[in-house]
Amino acid sequence: MQMGTLFFLLVVLIIATIFFLAFMSQKKAREKAEELKNAVEIRDGKVALPRRMKLAKGRFLLKGHWSSTGRSRSYHVDRKFIKESELETDVIEPKPERFTLVMARDEETLIDVPAYLVLEPEFEGLLLIPIVPSYRIEVEKQSLEASREMEFAHARIEVGNNGFWGKLYANLQKCRGVRIELKTKTPKAIEKLAETRESAEFRKEFLKESLLIISHRNATDPRHFSRILGRKVFIEGHGEYTLELTLDVPFGKDVHDKATLRVEPSEEPPEGEVKVEVVV
Repeated sequence: MQMGTLFFLLVVLIIATIFFLAFMSQKKAREKAEELKNAVEIRDGKVALPRRMKLAKGRFLLKGHWSSTGRSRSYHVDRKFIKESELETDVIEPKPERFTLVMARDEETLIDVPAYLVLEPEFEGLLLIPIVPSYRIEVEKQSLEASREMEFAHARIEVGNNGFWGKLYANLQKCRGVRIELKTKTPKAIEKLAETRESAEFRKEFLKESLLIISHRNATDPRHFSRILGRKVFIEGHGEYTLELTLDVPFGKDVHDKATLRVEPSEEPPEGEVKVEVVV
């Protein structure tokens, strides 16, 4: 067997071993997370732990993106837990805190959430992530307009406790249509809210259900948050976003109007029970 063939087989074996070890690590983390999920109880909006536990309170930052090297393509994940304090307790009382969940169509993802890192040996590395959706929403301006010659489009925007809504009007002849979208800068996620040639209503409601997500600091794939949110592209939580109205011009430059949308935490917790999910 030639040296080049041996080298190729060795590389393939190394890659296969890396994938196998990663798979087994994630499988073990998921099993531990499921075990903890079955052990915790939700009582009057509070999280009752199976016993008194040592925890580290902080934030969990999770980023993911695809990268290419030559002919190979791989998904890279950066995970970081930032500790703020330590405590020992048997009950966690979730409160409204800043959280951001964003994934673009190309699967570039940003997850920035409050978290409790379990320091007990049997659940070491597991994270308890309480997401309490509570919002204060402001929009830079309440109307967007775009025009070209005798054609125009107009959107009126209203905000509420959990999101925003409005109506889109258009008077078009040669233009293909008009659309309104919610966008983020990093990652570059886009949620199309409405598209029409005449008139249409649009609405965006941010996450309303309180969650307790059980995850792992070293094994979580950020793409798996799409399972609990029920969609592949999502913009959820707090941050500064862009509402963009676009007049789609054929064989020419599109016409845009934009407004900044700011979503901050409020002190009003939502009603309803806390749903427990595993994301690894």
